[in-house]
Amino acid sequence: MNAKHMIGEGMHQLQLTARLRLMLWCILLGLQPAFGGILDPFNWARSDRIEVNIPWLPFENETRCYDDLGCLNITRSWYHLIHRPFNVFPLPRVVINTRFILYTKKNPTDGQLLNVNVNKTIVKSNFKSHRLTKMIIHGFIDTPLSNWVSEMKDELVKAGDYNVVVVDWAGGSLPLYTQATANTRLVGLEVAHFVNTLQRDHGLNPLDVHIIGHSLGAHTAGYAGERIQGLGRITGLDPAEPYFQGMPTHVRLDPTDAEFVDVIHTDGKSIFLLGYGMSQPVGHLDFYPNNGKEQPGCDLTEGPLVPLTLVKQGLEEASRVLVACNHVRAIKLFTDSINNKCPYIGHQCPSYQHFLAGKCFHCGHGCAIMGFHADSSPGLITDKNNNSENEVYPSEEQETIGAKYYLSTGKEMPFCQRHYRIAIQLANPKGAESWVQGFLKVTLLSDRGVIRGMDLTPANYVKLEHGTTYTIVVTNPMDLGGKVRKVTFQIFFIIFSQ
Repeated sequence: MNAKHMIGEGMHQLQLTARLRLMLWCILLGLQPAFGGILDPFNWARSDRIEVNIPWLPFENETRCYDDLGCLNITRSWYHLIHRPFNVFPLPRVVINTRFILYTKKNPTDGQLLNVNVNKTIVKSNFKSHRLTKMIIHGFIDTPLSNWVSEMKDELVKAGDYNVVVVDWAGGSLPLYTQATANTRLVGLEVAHFVNTLQRDHGLNPLDVHIIGHSLGAHTAGYAGERIQGLGRITGLDPAEPYFQGMPTHVRLDPTDAEFVDVIHTDGKSIFLLGYGMSQPVGHLDFYPNNGKEQPGCDLTEGPLVPLTLVKQGLEEASRVLVACNHVRAIKLFTDSINNKCPYIGHQCPSYQHFLAGKCFHCGHGCAIMGFHADSSPGLITDKNNNSENEVYPSEEQETIGAKYYLSTGKEMPFCQRHYRIAIQLANPKGAESWVQGFLKVTLLSDRGVIRGMDLTPANYVKLEHGTTYTIVVTNPMDLGGKVRKVTFQIFFIIFSQ
């Protein structure tokens, strides 16, 4: 039996039911801390560290304060019978143990621990307040040792002369989920205290701070933004749905948390269908690649995805693919966008179906750039009177809040694809059948190159009516550039015999 056949046989066993996938997810919640090597997972199971409130007896304006960070309260507005039935207060600061680790071009691999309450850790570090500062906040059951954190940090260091700060809250990001969501509020206070103290003591401009958060980390960034006056930017990478979707703005990430909030949605199915990310728009620009729900290459039944990932990238990445492939795709897309010359262009559109039909293809203010360069999108303006590169606002001509921007991506690297709108007008010859069925392919020839055999009907054959014009949006990683000089169609007819 050859290796290809063995992998194929293995994939038959990986066609998991939703229940089995959920069981594996729960198991991995316990295993992940062991992979990270940060905490003892059994220590986290101690019941004396977990507080549980019941939804019909919420705290009535109970408040707890945390030293110089400020105070948190839980009121009725934090409860919803379906969306957020439970609330608890965060664990103690000493347990969560939020840390800030600095990387720059001078120390791209060896992080420097920053403590704003110990001034010499700032003075003796490579931190410089005149630089733009990029902060990375991980999510649930994640740690700063996760592969994606290191990969994103490396791309940011490569991209510019930045202060890249990784926020480590591994002590509070582990199960139970209810407790982890509560812990994000305290971590948000820690991040705000970090930025505000650097502003007061070292001249950091909050407009120069860009916080990038995944899952629970996105909402953590929002909580920090509430306490930082004039925070430049927050990027939410598939913000977590459970306990946040449908809740008031003070509970979740929202456009008021920073001068500019951009969001990438990649796992927007309901949590009851094992979708972990939000579907509702929560930023100034909300991007929905591939409709923001099912990402290409994440269907376990399509091929040997998990075994190949295990071989190429190891156990940690394979476990993520198995239980949260769609959810982590937002991370991959953003990381790829940092130094990729291919722009991720999103089109404002009523729906993904309208986008695929070519009904929202004109750019200008109707387009935006997804990912790292979102702040240079058409439809945004920069305050010319401010020295910060980060102070951007939606222009008066284009109201972006609540709008959805759609685009298509590849199923693997390179994820970034160029979009081409193809219009086909069928003739209506006399004596011909009113319609035919078949597959379509197109070849495009320009001054700079050629794309051969692009499949216009990848999912199935289509019914084509004579005398009708069809418009289809297709993608390809190649940028033809210049003007398309020649278009060649191939139609493969399907004839049903009786």
